Amino acid sequence: MAEEAQKKEAKKVYTLEDIQFNEANKTMAILACIPIVGLVLMFVEKDDKFVRYMGAQFAIAGVASIVLSIIPIINILGFLFNMVVFVLMIVAMVKASKGERFDFPVISGFALKLMASI
Repeated sequence: MAEEAQKKEAKKVYTLEDIQFNEANKTMAILACIPIVGLVLMFVEKDDKFVRYMGAQFAIAGVASIVLSIIPIINILGFLFNMVVFVLMIVAMVKASKGERFDFPVISGFALKLMASI
């Protein structure tokens, strides 16, 4: 019984060093930079941490974009944030195609925590 309690308390912890590019999943890593696709891949992909990490980052960015666009008072911030996300999405796709990890400013830490909770 005590062992079960310890197993439940143990959480997965991911660090940026754990996120390694896998050439076999290059296309999925590029597609994970699209927020909707990234959200799906974050849940579906179980083995490739790179794809999950990229998907988690852009899923969070996509949700933030939607929230900022819906709230009328800060709608202009939503528009600006959407433009920034679009540019960073292109940058991330190019980096992923070269096998490099892209760390979304501010969001990358939340992405690691999200990966650990799923």
